[in-house]
Amino acid sequence: MNQGPVRLRPTARGWSFAGVAVVLLIGAPVLGQRDILRVGVLLAVLLVVAGWSSVRSARTLDLVARSKSELVEAGVSSIVRLTVLGRSRSGVRLVVEDQAPLTLGGTARLAVPRLREGQTLDLEYTVRAEVRGSYPLGPATLIARDVFGLVTASRTVGESVTLDVLPRVHPLADLTLGELGGARGSSASASAAASPDDLSIREYRVGDDLRRVHWRSTARRGSVMVRSDEHPGRPDVVLLLDSRAGAHAGRGAGSSLEWAVSLTASAAVHLHRRGHRVRLLHDGAFDPPRELDDTSAVRGLMRSLARLQPGSPDGLARSTAALGRAESTLLVAVLGAVDEDDVAPLLAARPLGVPALAILERTAAWASPGPSEDGAGLQRAHLVLARAGWRTALAGPGDPVSDVWARLTRTGARGVPTGVSSGTAAGVSDTTPLTDQEVTP
Repeated sequence: MNQGPVRLRPTARGWSFAGVAVVLLIGAPVLGQRDILRVGVLLAVLLVVAGWSSVRSARTLDLVARSKSELVEAGVSSIVRLTVLGRSRSGVRLVVEDQAPLTLGGTARLAVPRLREGQTLDLEYTVRAEVRGSYPLGPATLIARDVFGLVTASRTVGESVTLDVLPRVHPLADLTLGELGGARGSSASASAAASPDDLSIREYRVGDDLRRVHWRSTARRGSVMVRSDEHPGRPDVVLLLDSRAGAHAGRGAGSSLEWAVSLTASAAVHLHRRGHRVRLLHDGAFDPPRELDDTSAVRGLMRSLARLQPGSPDGLARSTAALGRAESTLLVAVLGAVDEDDVAPLLAARPLGVPALAILERTAAWASPGPSEDGAGLQRAHLVLARAGWRTALAGPGDPVSDVWARLTRTGARGVPTGVSSGTAAGVSDTTPLTDQEVTP
């Protein structure tokens, strides 16, 4: 950990003592008052001793570790841990201040008891952010103040780190890709309908670990089958997020962009847990790259969503162009304010035979707090997608993410007419929270 130099600064009381000492040291010889001179010298010595004690104490403690950059969910409290090491016994009171933005709760002040040489201590405090984002934590500052409160000595210990706050993840209803249609008989549909276990089972080869035998498949097929780490046929899912600044309305956690990001994150976690490779497409670029392994990919995707900023006006058009060069077995598009001209390129860019879902946000409802009518452009975009075989749903600021997703996953529901209220998400099974293995770096 980086350890900075000691900075010495008198307190308000210390400045008062210093001023009195200067007056006495200058005035006493003029007035011929030796007793007053002694008082001035005593005050000056007291200030010197206080400064020496504070500086020495500021060097008696080091920050040896801190909790690294984490991924936590918005609205969920997180513990930040600092581990300090005593170099020698301090003679004054020590306080560690860790810098944090007001969004996370503000700077934390942690009192440090007297530590013996070589003794370590974990200091903890809680942070909580209601809005996703990337927030700096630190650096930490060690502050030593003498017993008279005349002087403080401070020293920077450690460096700043980044806390990535993920968008809220909601439980979603089960989605079976084979029920969504597409070109029957296509390899994409066959791959999509297969379960992750079937895709990862192969025949036994000499040298395979017997602990990897899949007994249920062995009994069903009449030959020894083992689990494989290779998943060449496992489907890719593309999540297309319309992040254009002009396509969204509202502010903070209640904006349409935050709602769209939360749905995208929920879908990513839901599909990843069911064995699918998930890729995020926004502002004309895929994130993360295809070559990452699945766990790293979803971790990188969630980090990207945490740090996502409003995109450029042509972001959706560039994403549509990139989509035409991608291979996938399911397309999920989360769209802001669009019209038929915006969605028409999506119809041509959709890979042949690939089922597609579209969530269209009623951005006008986010723009004004009262009741608002959907624009003609949104209605026509909705109709164009539904007629092209997309499953579609409209979403407003009062619609829970889980309910909107449930409308899309109901078998046989090709489109939802404008104005249909949110239903209850039946069959919700994704109730487990994000695990450290899935999203923690």
